[in-house]
Amino acid sequence: MAALTFVFSNVAPATLSFLFLQFTMPAWGWFLAVLLAGVVIGSLFPWFRARKG
Repeated sequence: MAALTFVFSNVAPATLSFLFLQFTMPAWGWFLAVLLAGVVIGSLFPWFRARKG
């Protein structure tokens, strides 16, 4: 419920400037992109996970 409240309260456009590129999309889209990047990067490094046993 708190996550949905956070997403729906951040619908204003946000701009990201990187080098000479500029991207504009809703703030919730940027949050989702960062979350997905974290999941992908986290899955690439399994040796940081706790060992079982």
